[in-house]
Parts: sequence; C-alpha cells; structure tokens
Amino acid sequence: MTDASPSVLALMRGMSVQHYRFTVRAVEAIVLEDPPGSAVRGALFEALSERFCSEPHQPLTPDHALHCPVCWLLAREDVSAIRGQNLPRPLTVQPPFPRVYGRDERLRFGISLIGRAQDLFPYLARAVQRMGEIGVGRGRGRFRLEMISEVNPLLDVERDLMTANHVQKPTLQVTLPRVVEVAESGQSKRITVEFLSPIRLIAQGKLVKRPEPAVFVQRLLERCQTLAEYYAETDDAPTRDEWRQAAEQLQATAAQWHIGYDDTEWHDTWSGSRRKQNMTPIGGLLGTVRWEGDVRPLRPWILWGQSLHVGKDAVKGNGWYRVKA
Repeated sequence: MTDASPSVLALMRGMSVQHYRFTVRAVEAIVLEDPPGSAVRGALFEALSERFCSEPHQPLTPDHALHCPVCWLLAREDVSAIRGQNLPRPLTVQPPFPRVYGRDERLRFGISLIGRAQDLFPYLARAVQRMGEIGVGRGRGRFRLEMISEVNPLLDVERDLMTANHVQKPTLQVTLPRVVEVAESGQSKRITVEFLSPIRLIAQGKLVKRPEPAVFVQRLLERCQTLAEYYAETDDAPTRDEWRQAAEQLQATAAQWHIGYDDTEWHDTWSGSRRKQNMTPIGGLLGTVRWEGDVRPLRPWILWGQSLHVGKDAVKGNGWYRVKA
C-alpha cells in the first residue's frame, strides 16, 4: 500500500468513473475546429435538452435542476458550495482531433460519467444518436453512431459494449481499488504526464503558463474534493476538515517537487456561445512534463485526474491527460 493510500481510501470512497468511447461515421463532411470538445459538448447539451428536459426554454429553478436528469448533469448549482454555486459537472469529454472528416469517414470521441451520473448512461447513449441527426461542428455535419465501447485508462484496455443495438453491462470502471493497485506499481521518484487537451490552471487570479506541480496538485485536489462531495456513491462522506488536512500535507509534498523535463507549450483557443453571443478563452498547456521528487503520496491522486480531468472547462474537453510513467 502506498503512502497515499490512507488519504485516498478515506477521501475517495464511493468514487468511480465510467469512460465511454463513441465511434461514429460521417454522413456528410464534419468540420471540427479548435477546440473540438466545445463542439461535442454543445451538440450533446442540445440533444439532451431537446429529448429529455421538460422545461428546456424556461429559467432554471433549484427544484427543476434537482429532478431533471439533463439539468442535474449539465447545469447543477448549489448556493452553499465552497467554490462557487456552479458545480463541476459529473461529465467530461475526451475530444476527437480538430480537422475535417470527410463523408463516410469514422471519428471517435469519449464521454465519461462520474459517480452517481453513471445511472444516466441510457440518456447519454440516446443523446449521442440524436447528436448525429442534428449535426456537430461548423456547418452541422451529421453522423451515424456505429459503436459504443468502454475504456479504462488505468489498464489501457477497451471493450465493445454495443453490437447490433444491444448494449452490454460495463465492467471496466475506474474504481478506488484499481487506482490504488496501479499506483503501487509506479515509480517513486518521478512521474511523467502528457497533456492531451489544454490544461488551464489559475493561481491567485492569474493564468499559470508553466506546468508548476504545486499549482497542478492544488487544482487537482480541489476538483477531486468537489466531485467526491456531490457525486460519490457513499453514505459516509468525509468532512471538509478531513479534506483540508489531507490537502495541506499533499500540497506540501508537491511543493518539494521540481520539473525534470518540460516539453509543454501554451495553446490559445476560444470557445463560442451562441446563446451568449461571445467568445471565451479556454486555452492551456499541451505536451509532456516530468515531475521529480517523492511522488508516492500523490501518484494515486494523479491517476484519478486522468479520469476526472483538471482545471477549467473539463466539460468542454479541457484538462485531459494521461500518466505515461
């Protein structure tokens, strides 16, 4: 058992993530501009709202958001939340590459459901089918859903779930025991991470444009805490004081790390909102970094981050990374 296992086992109990990968075939050209995750998220929100929200064009009320599966998934709020009333969504997007996909060409993208949100998979599967009908990206290129798979980034495995319109039960969840088991097999003095989509980190109100380990770990722990607090499947949730004590110890450890290798660069990109008629910057760091130091206490947390994402705009595909070593 790693040095971090006591804190992980205590604080992340009841947490799990199910990663789905959707293989679709373009019915007509699909133009996915940068950032592609924003286009996937927008089409998904539209499809979910159209099919499953009873009041898609009405002002959001707390009672409606609590009982509507769409709004619970994509627009939940809590005025008592410690980091703002807009809660992190229990959903992340693993975007496809931004480019033009020609007619009859395949593309793949991932959508992950966190904790209790996994019960909403039937809504998600039907919404992706609807996404294909309404189209995605510039010009709204349509597609046909061909395959749903499940993946596990800890084990680097994939399994088909849907064949001939029959969906099998998932078996490759990212769970707490699996995270701890994989963490124990890792190196103790270094960890290498590849940022697959922009990692947008903010410290003291300013963008951080280097992969500073202390800032990364702070944002990671904050995200783990909020997601576990609202979506973990447990009746015995840890207290915020327990989270604070553990976070202080883990952040002190990360403060002693140094960057041994840095092949990251800042990538500027913008996300547009048709509803608000504006553009929002969502750029961040891309590339590979190696952090060196005593990584044992934090390796399981960083493995969790592969599934939960880190930083701003995870629901639009940002903050996605993988642990390489």
